[in-house]
Amino acid sequence: MSDTLTAAPDLRARLAAEPGVVIESFAADNGVTCRDVVEAMPAAMIRFVKDDFSSTAAFVAVMGEVATWGDVTFIVHTEDGIFEFGGPIPPGSEARNYYNLSGAKGLHGHLRAERCAGICFMERPFFGRLSASILLFNRDGGIMFKIFVGRDDKRELLPDQLAAFRKLADRLC
Repeated sequence: MSDTLTAAPDLRARLAAEPGVVIESFAADNGVTCRDVVEAMPAAMIRFVKDDFSSTAAFVAVMGEVATWGDVTFIVHTEDGIFEFGGPIPPGSEARNYYNLSGAKGLHGHLRAERCAGICFMERPFFGRLSASILLFNRDGGIMFKIFVGRDDKRELLPDQLAAFRKLADRLC
């Protein structure tokens, strides 16, 4: 956790009172990293993967497992936009210093797995509904991307995915 967050204990209280903040905006508004914000969330809402991230093993394990879940929401949030993809995460493999998503259609691309320095499983209220997501942090404390458990037609979390999410968190955290 950064010195900035340690110096501002009211952030913990504010996040306890309103955990449904947009993490990136809250971090920017308070001069802290996204990881600082997540680490200040109520402990019951967050679980960090136990790994030193000296290799890409945890990243590969998470991505491989999520590729079996079916339709999820994949989000990349930058200062210039929020990009969302709804659908299955394709299987991937490591080559040429990237984790390559092999989808011919839908989501595909090349992720710098070696930049992953932390993974958090988060369950919290967001816009009045329970949200379950995996946040992958880079070395700078930013969020590389987020993967959200899918929802049904009534906007409820898919029970099978939520169970798989919790099982993966139990295994890795």
